[in-house]
Amino acid sequence: MPSKRGVAITSGRIVTGLVGIGIAAVTIAAAGQLPLPTVEIAPQDIRVTPVAGDQSVVCPGPLLALAQDATAATAAGSFGPATVDFGANGVTPTTSELAAPDNTSGAADGGPTVITVPGATDGTVTPLSGAQSQIAAEAEVAGLAAAACTPASAESWLVGGSSDIGRTTLVLVSNPSAVDANVTLEVFGAAGRIDAPGAAGIVVATGTQRVIALTGLAPNEPTPVVHVTSEGGQVVAALQQSTVRVLTPGGVEVQGPTASPSTDLVIPGVVVTAPAAAGASSDTASVDDRATALRLFAPGSEPADVVITATRENAKDEPIVIDATIQPGVPGEIALADLPAGEFSLEVTSTRPVVAAARTNSRGGTLEDFAWFGATPALDDTAAFTVPTGPGQKLHVFNPSGTDAELTLTGDDGKETTAKVGAGAAVTIGVGSGQSYVVAGADGLHASISLAAPGRLTSLPVTPPNPLAAPISVYPR
Repeated sequence: MPSKRGVAITSGRIVTGLVGIGIAAVTIAAAGQLPLPTVEIAPQDIRVTPVAGDQSVVCPGPLLALAQDATAATAAGSFGPATVDFGANGVTPTTSELAAPDNTSGAADGGPTVITVPGATDGTVTPLSGAQSQIAAEAEVAGLAAAACTPASAESWLVGGSSDIGRTTLVLVSNPSAVDANVTLEVFGAAGRIDAPGAAGIVVATGTQRVIALTGLAPNEPTPVVHVTSEGGQVVAALQQSTVRVLTPGGVEVQGPTASPSTDLVIPGVVVTAPAAAGASSDTASVDDRATALRLFAPGSEPADVVITATRENAKDEPIVIDATIQPGVPGEIALADLPAGEFSLEVTSTRPVVAAARTNSRGGTLEDFAWFGATPALDDTAAFTVPTGPGQKLHVFNPSGTDAELTLTGDDGKETTAKVGAGAAVTIGVGSGQSYVVAGADGLHASISLAAPGRLTSLPVTPPNPLAAPISVYPR
């Protein structure tokens, strides 16, 4: 049995320990209330501005027709070269051609033209632009077609074309990059997305163009929309559509990509040469392709309620407003039967992102032609464009903002033209055939070019230049 002295000693030690623990706890708690010193070391970074590479644009190449070679009924062949115009604001570009293995006459007529200027060393962009045009008078391909020369990209939307009876549509995919491109074509039609063999894994070798007939992917589709994506090399995609009515050619068109899906789109410079024929209602999937119409596609999973506002150029007429609903995943066309003859800019406002392009027709004597007008992206303050060689050339500009704008166009010859574009207004400006221009004061505006004569009609967009490479931060270890 422990002695009383041992118990007292042990109890004293326990009390002392408890007091020490209590003091330590109070000290720690108090320390937690005091601000502790901090040490911060900012990461060392190096700001690096990538060296600008060469700037290039690619023209789609000459018009094509199937069965030009009697020994190859399904092969495409050209029947003459396209006229290519370009400008680079005093800089002399270099030009080259892509190989066109799918064109049976490529050796004679040439392939897609690549226009290149060296990368800027002072942080500026050379205002490079180019365009091509060609008039066809073949038994199955006849009409005027023009197209802008555009930079390559990894994704594009092609809204237009038809594979219905008497209509031939070719998808042109050009690869100007230094590596092969693996391309996928998503085709949407009346039944939604079309799972077509051969639409994926299309290898477009570096420095070449592939030609794919839409009939082989989506036969008998009157209102197709094609979504083009590529891995590896970036590509330039375009559609060529030609029409034959019974035995008479009904026109030809080459169209590049339209603006990416958005809830706000602008289609400037829609040329209506005659009052639109009465077509189907806004709930109808397709419209007679001689009628003025707007093709829309909502790539999402919900319907899109759209409002189309047509503003007449160089006029103070009240805008024409049309409401419609587009079902998701299925292209539809809206007849613009209320549009009289004239030139219009269309605003498309939607509850869901959509892509869009408008189609009109032109007749003159025995000639007939049609044109597709794609939605265009908003321009930066400075833009450049080339007017293709052809008849009745015009620049169309629309100002969707609430502020007046003033443009200055400077041509190849150094002459300046100034034009005012009122808030919410659309104007037409005269330009020279085959001439290149640099535009100042274009921020937020939308523009396109049209060529028109009786029985001849075509259109091409004015697009902003590729953005400069922005400085990046590098954090060394």
